[in-house]
Amino acid sequence: MRRRSPLAVLALCWLAIAVTPVRADVTIYGGDDRIRARIQSLITAEVPADQMSGVNLAITVGAEALNEFCESDSGRPVLATYLYTSRIPAAAASCQQQVAAIPVDPPLTALYRLARALFPGSKSATLISAAGAEGTAGPYLQLTLPPEGVARGLGRLIQEGRWDVFLMPVDPEVFGGADYRLALETLFRHRKPVVVSIPSLLPQGAAAAAYYAPEQLEAALQRTLRHWAKSGELLAGPPERIQVKVNHSVLRNGYGRVIAERDVLALEVEVNGGD
Repeated sequence: MRRRSPLAVLALCWLAIAVTPVRADVTIYGGDDRIRARIQSLITAEVPADQMSGVNLAITVGAEALNEFCESDSGRPVLATYLYTSRIPAAAASCQQQVAAIPVDPPLTALYRLARALFPGSKSATLISAAGAEGTAGPYLQLTLPPEGVARGLGRLIQEGRWDVFLMPVDPEVFGGADYRLALETLFRHRKPVVVSIPSLLPQGAAAAAYYAPEQLEAALQRTLRHWAKSGELLAGPPERIQVKVNHSVLRNGYGRVIAERDVLALEVEVNGGD
C-alpha cells in the first residue's frame, strides 16, 4: 500500500475537517479516508467492545483538526495524531481539555545528535520564527528568521558564519511550502550539510534524516489505545526509537564522506542514546 509522506499529510490537514464516528463514544476528526479507516481498524482491534461503556474520546489527525475540535468541544479528552513536534505546544494550548499527542517527527535534539555524530566537532544552527529570541538553545544556535525570507536570508547567515551544519525540522512557523526546497538548494550550494526530520527531504539535497517510520507511528498509536483500554488513562508519546537514513550521494559528492551500512547503524545508536 502506498503511504503518503508526512508533508502530504500536513497538506491534507488544511482541507475541510472530516468526521468519522468509530463507535458511539469515539470520533475521528480530520485526515483522509485512508488514515481514518486505518485508525478505526486499530481501535476495533485494540479496544474490546465490552470496554467501550462510558468511553468518550476524540482522535484528531493534524493540527488543524485539533484546533477546530477544541473550538467546538471542551469536554472530551483528545488523542492528537499526525502533529509535527513544532506545532504541538500551540495546538494543545488552544484546548481546555486533556490532550495526549503522538508527534510525527523527532525533536530538534535528535537532529542535533545526528549532526554531531555525522560531522564531529561541527557547530549546528537552526532557524526560529521572528517571535523567538535568537541565541543558543543548549548546544546549537538559534537564528531568527531573516526579514528577507528563508532562501535569501540563509545566504546572508551563511556568509556571517559561526555554524557548520543546518538542522531543519518541519516547522510551518518558519518554512512555507517551497522554502524547504529553496533552503536545501541554497545550503548545498554553499556546502552546508542539512539534517532533516522527514526522509522525503533527502532527495532534495539533505545529508541525513532522523525520523519515525509510518509503522512506528502506528505502533505508538496501538500502544496508546491498548493502555487506554486497560486503564482508562490517556497517555501518549513518540515512538520508542528514532531511525536514521543518509543521502549517500550528497555525503559523497558534497562532503567527501562514504558511509557504510554499519556506520548508519552506529549513527542510529548515537541518536537514540541521548545527550
